[in-house]
Amino acid sequence: MTIVEAKPPAQPIGPGEPAPDFTLPAAHGPGSVSLSDYRGKSPVLLALFRGLY
Repeated sequence: MTIVEAKPPAQPIGPGEPAPDFTLPAAHGPGSVSLSDYRGKSPVLLALFRGLY
């Protein structure tokens, strides 16, 4: 189990504004994945499913 603590942004982001960078543990294998790894390459969809562990 991995616990990740995030701090809320000082100001909420609005539609069309870039999301702040974040890093999450990799789903497959060791390491981590950052939003900045994909910035400018392709659209990113982050889906959080509750209860699927």
